[in-house]
Amino acid sequence: MPEAQPHKGRGGHAYGRRVQQLSNTAEEGELCIYTGHSLGRFSTHSMRYDSHQACVRCVAGAREGRMSFDISKLLKKNRVKALKFWSQVDIGDPDECWDWNGCVNKRTKQPQFAWRRHGISSSTQHHPQRVAMWFTWGDLGFSGVKSTCGNKYCCNPFHLIPQNVGVFVDHDSYLESFELACELHTLKQQIAEYMVQEAVKEQEKLVKAEGIQEREHLTLNPNSMFDERFEAVMVDMLAGRHISQTKPQSPGLFELPEDHETGDDDPTSDF
Repeated sequence: MPEAQPHKGRGGHAYGRRVQQLSNTAEEGELCIYTGHSLGRFSTHSMRYDSHQACVRCVAGAREGRMSFDISKLLKKNRVKALKFWSQVDIGDPDECWDWNGCVNKRTKQPQFAWRRHGISSSTQHHPQRVAMWFTWGDLGFSGVKSTCGNKYCCNPFHLIPQNVGVFVDHDSYLESFELACELHTLKQQIAEYMVQEAVKEQEKLVKAEGIQEREHLTLNPNSMFDERFEAVMVDMLAGRHISQTKPQSPGLFELPEDHETGDDDPTSDF
């Protein structure tokens, strides 16, 4: 996979150090995305190598050739992120390329996945191959990753090899592994359920937006009758969804969904 060259100046981008060898010293860092890798039961930190911010336990597992598709091994807060990522990947057979169907930077033509990882990188966009490495090989920080197929859009972990970590790779055993086949089958089912849930949420947002627009038209229309306005307000109050009940501190009568973005053609957007 073609990657950008490391920054030559001092204090360059963290990914510029991915070509260096993994250090032998570790320090207390951000919590690993996998369960059981914290310093203690209630600790919010994990031990990470200071050169690449790779989790010590994940590095040990990768060096033994352990790879997994089981998202139950992730922390609960990261499982939805994993499902969101894999839902944008065209998962096929283990020996095929899994093309990235998500966001592609219009300027650089590079695929990218939005994820803010505090303590690991200041960047909010990551290459999908690195994210696929995090969700299968382990939380290896900003270690480099190369694809054996040469396809920069391929997110198949069977085609990805973490760099400068000393990962043991045995492709034949991975392709014939019954455990990995079961985990991959389970992952596909979880992705299908996740996509159905997301579709239901989007439909609910559309219904909510339509209801808001209907209420706005009914209230602001000078031709609407008083009894119609009174009935609409009473129905909302009895259902507990009137603006005075949901957000009593809000001065506005109507509002759009939270993810609504005002278009550039709105002349009042700057006032």
